[in-house]
Amino acid sequence: MKKALVPLALSLALVTPLANAGRPQPASSEPTLSKNDLHPARDTATLAGLERPDYRTLVVGAAVPGTKAAQCTLQVLGAHRVVLEEETIRVAAGSTSQIDFADRMGLSMAAGASVTCDQSFYAYSAAAGVNEPKVIWGEAFGPNAPCGFTVTAVRDPNGVWVANQDGTINVASKEKPKGVVCVKVPEDLVLDKMVLEWEVTPAAWSKKKPSGNHNMLFVHRGRFRSNTVSNVNAFGPGKAFVKIAQNVDLPAKASTNAKMGILLQSGTPYQIRYTYDAANKQVKAELYANGALLKSATINATPKGKTLLIQAKGMSDKGSFFAEFGHMANQELPEMPSFGWRYANFRAEMYVKK
Repeated sequence: MKKALVPLALSLALVTPLANAGRPQPASSEPTLSKNDLHPARDTATLAGLERPDYRTLVVGAAVPGTKAAQCTLQVLGAHRVVLEEETIRVAAGSTSQIDFADRMGLSMAAGASVTCDQSFYAYSAAAGVNEPKVIWGEAFGPNAPCGFTVTAVRDPNGVWVANQDGTINVASKEKPKGVVCVKVPEDLVLDKMVLEWEVTPAAWSKKKPSGNHNMLFVHRGRFRSNTVSNVNAFGPGKAFVKIAQNVDLPAKASTNAKMGILLQSGTPYQIRYTYDAANKQVKAELYANGALLKSATINATPKGKTLLIQAKGMSDKGSFFAEFGHMANQELPEMPSFGWRYANFRAEMYVKK
């Protein structure tokens, strides 16, 4: 699930030095953001990856590309979204402003940051330890598009936690290329197994790149790296397969994956059952149409301790995990938008370790 990345300066037509108070500059003068990272007014952007034992710099900021100045609230967050520091700033239109919180941290460690503004905005953060020569940018955390639905899981009589979103989740369009179900759980869950079920009805393959891939489901705990439970993509004519992948608790650029050889047909509803068996460290994906099993594939699951942790109160207040259907229109090739594709009937079953 790649992002279409563009320099912030190109989005805003400006270049802004990041570090304040005479602190050393990072390697780049601006973070690299996606065009999709523009948040609407009063939204909350969450960023992660700021943990350091000590801080040379810890910057949190906002960029406002519109024609009106914005009032923005910046927060440094500890574990479970505890607010460690908070500051309200004014950001001029077409400009950026930021606070370096390093001198305020003492022995505290930042798990992440949040930014909210009363005008449309980009959020950014960066951190470096005392002995780190370069600043590392914070990573966006949470859904990669607005929550179309927010579902709170409930426990059934058998002790299984279930999150359901019946009916149409999204029919992908230029106005809304991606559908997102944000799932909340009322308590921390240590899972032996998570079973995902959903339905996809393909439309036309992309004329720009017919063999390109169309996202069927991306389930993650807030970010791509080390947190992808399910990434299922259908490839079009010339490749004709469905690829499954996961990277739970793996380092950057590592994953396990497999392919199922099949060309999905336009107008045919397909049902997918995806079983993340953490206890046995195995993932199995099954592809059905009209009740008949067409293809299946298995890959290794990689959770630490043979359990899958779903936190009730993680970095993002929008959900404990996120189910995303479709690609944005400007993602990197071979990822294609799926205009006309219908996504429906999502169900997640979560089996707690006994």
